[in-house]
Amino acid sequence: MRPLPPRPPLASLLLAIVLASTAVAVTTRAEEAEVKVERVKPDRPKLATLQFLEANRDFVRGELDRLRQKPLARRGDGEALDPRYLEYSKMLAAILADKDSAQVADEAQRRRELLASITELGDLEKQLDLMDRLLQEQQGRLATLEADFTGRQQTALVVVVTGDPGSTPISALALTLEGGSKVTIPLRQDQREALARGGVLQVFHGFVEPREQVVEVTLEGDRWPQGDTGYLTLDPTRDRLTFLKLDLSALRPAQGATSIHARTWLHETKPQKGEG
Repeated sequence: MRPLPPRPPLASLLLAIVLASTAVAVTTRAEEAEVKVERVKPDRPKLATLQFLEANRDFVRGELDRLRQKPLARRGDGEALDPRYLEYSKMLAAILADKDSAQVADEAQRRRELLASITELGDLEKQLDLMDRLLQEQQGRLATLEADFTGRQQTALVVVVTGDPGSTPISALALTLEGGSKVTIPLRQDQREALARGGVLQVFHGFVEPREQVVEVTLEGDRWPQGDTGYLTLDPTRDRLTFLKLDLSALRPAQGATSIHARTWLHETKPQKGEG
């Protein structure tokens, strides 16, 4: 280390203090401070600082001596470190590495879970699309059924019977519509006489579904104690009145209900006023 410069003489130090005090006094005169004029000479010691330094000369010198730095002899070789201290840095590095590995594994797991969630959302979206498509198709079918069976139903069927069965009297005629109940119409004597005179007998008038369907016709009488059944296929037109005529004039016991002559036609409606 560099040695300290030599200590300045005490006289120089005292001169610096006196000059500092004089500078303070000059500054005070420059500021034009008021000074009190006293009748009696003040008995106050002058230069109290110098008296303090003179009285404590040994103490001040002793304190100055303590400020001096003296070089000490030092050995240039280092001391051996405990090997455990060196292991601390390795342990810390291993802890940080394990922490990073755990974070990487955790991040990978979160990504896998996110991808699984995205895949599940995709499957769910496909299922929802399928359900939506099925619902739309079901709504279409329901709309068709609603148009067919709700509101004002105008698709109807009228069944009339003509012709004289002759020597094969019929006591009743039964009709069974597809999906409907069986309707039995007894033929009284006066009705049979009217048929013999060329009259027309209405045996059924009701609403039916506007689709292709099978009508079952059953004859009852002395010649048919167990009944004889035939089947007709009809396709009623939507919102129209369909007529079905059963002609019994060609009825033969050997052929049964299959010998009935049947034909259908649509009722022609006249346009109302104001319609084209």
